[in-house]
Amino acid sequence: MIVIWAVGFVVGLVVAASASRRAVTAALTASEASNISPALIGITVLAVGTDLPEIANSIVAALSGHGDLIIGDTVGSAFTQVTLVLGLLCLAGRPLVTDHAVVLLTGGMATGALLVVALMVRDLSLSRWEGLALIIGWIVAVAIVHRRTGTYRATRRSSMANGAARHGAVALAWLAVVGVSATVVVESFVGLTDRIGLPELLTSALVLSLGTSLPELVVDWTAVRRGATALAIGDLFGSTLLDATLAPGIGPALRAVEVSPTATTVTVIAALAVVAATAIAASKPVHDRRTSPLMFLVYGAAVAAVLVTVA
Repeated sequence: MIVIWAVGFVVGLVVAASASRRAVTAALTASEASNISPALIGITVLAVGTDLPEIANSIVAALSGHGDLIIGDTVGSAFTQVTLVLGLLCLAGRPLVTDHAVVLLTGGMATGALLVVALMVRDLSLSRWEGLALIIGWIVAVAIVHRRTGTYRATRRSSMANGAARHGAVALAWLAVVGVSATVVVESFVGLTDRIGLPELLTSALVLSLGTSLPELVVDWTAVRRGATALAIGDLFGSTLLDATLAPGIGPALRAVEVSPTATTVTVIAALAVVAATAIAASKPVHDRRTSPLMFLVYGAAVAAVLVTVA
């Protein structure tokens, strides 16, 4: 069984990497063929696609009654993406150009949403109405970001704009492959870590979140290497926003779940990590290898805090 899990992990990783390249190409083409900015493409199209594992896990976990799995995976992914993954992207050999206002806006809304989730789970549950509220919160947040980013290249020819939807659909299709492949990786991780006997909240926040953050790492690494840093930054912060709203809400919206008493503290830890990462990302317009140690430090501090809280 361990051999099967190991093979599943390797195969899933290879397929995810291959599919991500095609997804990035299609997403870039969609951005070029429309009046939508690369940052907004990242916050919406790429964020939804790369967060398919978290979304799928939320639904499956809710239907099977594993509330801790939902909270652990979503909030763990939220801080992993803007700390560990962003730190790794700074090592890609290309400077990361960030939009100060967009980073602050998206990171700030993600932090606020995580604090709302922390308040919601204080009664050790997430109701269907609370799940629905989180989904609506994501829709509102995306609308706010859209108003801020607006459009670009408004003189874009209509013939090019007509192809935007098609390329966007292609991007989502390849991202679905990335999501399925990453889910295989995640399940392999879970199978390997189940033998350890750690609490579900701890395992999902620190181990499962690594697996479900794999699509962001693979897709955004490809985007950065191709010079599409706005797309990558948009995806990272858009995914974090989604992990604080839609992902933890979609499962409970179908079926209410119960969570552990430490779920509130873990969610607050995630919010603090996102605040720190947002401040670092917004502190200057361009990031390089020198930013990586700071992001890794924030990630390490969050992991240590979760370990102390749950273990």
